[in-house]
Amino acid sequence: MLEQIREILLLHNGKKNPITSAEIARCLGIVEDDTHAQTRALILECAEKYELPLAANNRGYYLISNQQEYEEYMKNLDSRSDGIEQRKRIITKNYKGTK
Repeated sequence: MLEQIREILLLHNGKKNPITSAEIARCLGIVEDDTHAQTRALILECAEKYELPLAANNRGYYLISNQQEYEEYMKNLDSRSDGIEQRKRIITKNYKGTK
């Protein structure tokens, strides 16, 4: 199944040519809920196994095709990580402040 996902992803090179996890699931005959958790896990496993420069946005998954796409995606990941860290600090402060 990972090889099939690899073949699908190789057809989606560049930010302007994404494919959704729902579309990948449909191609593979995977039936699951709206989160597509199984498919998303397989996609990540595929990227790791085949060393694919995989990126994702709100439109789907795609292979990074140039330096600009790489830099934009790294900025996006950093921003998301920063947001998670900020939420952790707020929740920790609020929880410990109520004790």
